[in-house]
Amino acid sequence: MNPQLRQRLIKLGTVAALGISVFAAGLLNRPATALAQDMAHNTYMVAAGAFSSANAELLAFAPSYLKVHRGDTVMWHINSFHNVHIGEKPVDLVTVQEVGGKPTPVLNAAVGFGNIKTGETYTGGDVSSGLPLGPDASPVFSVVIDIPVGIYNYFCDVHPGMTGIIEVVADDEAIPSPAEVNASAQDEIGGQFMSASPVAAAKAAEASPVAKDGTLTVSLGVGNVGRVYYGQFLPYFGTIKAGESVTWENPADSVEVHFVNAIPYSDQTLPDFTPLPPAGEGQPPILAVGPGFLGTTQTGATVANGESFNSGAINPGDKFTLTFNDPGVYAYTCHIHPGMNGVVIVEPAS
Repeated sequence: MNPQLRQRLIKLGTVAALGISVFAAGLLNRPATALAQDMAHNTYMVAAGAFSSANAELLAFAPSYLKVHRGDTVMWHINSFHNVHIGEKPVDLVTVQEVGGKPTPVLNAAVGFGNIKTGETYTGGDVSSGLPLGPDASPVFSVVIDIPVGIYNYFCDVHPGMTGIIEVVADDEAIPSPAEVNASAQDEIGGQFMSASPVAAAKAAEASPVAKDGTLTVSLGVGNVGRVYYGQFLPYFGTIKAGESVTWENPADSVEVHFVNAIPYSDQTLPDFTPLPPAGEGQPPILAVGPGFLGTTQTGATVANGESFNSGAINPGDKFTLTFNDPGVYAYTCHIHPGMNGVVIVEPAS
C-alpha cells in the first residue's frame, strides 16, 4: 500500500536549508564509536523529500546516488513523513498482528520504530531509522559508514518508489565534496519540480468546477509528474445540484495516498493510529490502525447538510464518491497534507 497514515505532521525544511544544515548537523550528530573519526572524514547530507510552490512535494531522496568513503557520515534531512531503510527491499507499512486474540492491522514496528539510532555506526545488514513520530521527532538521521566497498540500496517504506543508493568506494578514490554533493542535490530537486510544473498547470486548467451527467469529478493531486505530487484538489471549488454526486479520484500514476475529510476534522476523535499496550516487556508500543486511516464513511454514501464524512485512505487508482441531497456549503480537507482543501457548493435542485 502506499501508505501513509501518519500523524504525518510536521512538514519540515526547505531546499535552501540543506546548505545551512550540512556543517551544523554534522557537528551535533558526531557519534562516539570505535570507528576512528578524523578531519579526512566528511559528512554528506541527503534530502529526504523537498517542497516547492503550489503545495508541491517531492517524494525522492536527493542526491539519489551518493559516493562515500568508509568512515564518512551520511545524514538525511527528513523533510516530511519518511523513514530511511537500508536493506534489500522495502517492507509493508501496515501488517496484521494478533491483538487480544484477533487479527488487527497495525503499524509495522520495523518501520515505525526502527532498529538503529541516529549517529550510530552502520556495519551492514537491514536497518531502519524509524518514523518521525510525535512532536519531538528529530528532522535528521545519520549513520557512520563502516561497511565494505560496494553498492547499498535504501528506501522509504512509506512511499513506494522512493529509493536511494550509497556506493562505498576505495579510500584512494576521489569523490565529490559535501559542497558538491549539496549542489547536485539541489539540481536534482529543482529539475524534478521544473519538469512537473507544466504538467500540473495543464491539469489544473483542465479541471472543471461543474458536474457532468450528475457527477463532479475532483482529482486528488496530479499524476504522471515523476516523483512530485501536488497537494491540491482539482478543482478545489465546485458546484453541483442537490441530489448530484462528487467523485474524488486519485490518479493511478500518483505517488501519494490522500483523504477526503469534512471540515472541521479532529485528529483526536479520528486518530490514524490507536496506541495499545506492548506485546511484552521491552517491546515497542502497538499502534493499531485507527478510524482516521480506515475511514468512517463508505463510498457511495449520501451526506446530509452538517454531517461529517471521512473517506479513509484513497490509494493511487482508487475513487471515493458521495451524494449530496441537501443544499449548502461543504468544506473538506486531506488531513495528512496541510493546505490541501476544497469546497463543494450544493445548489437547490430546481
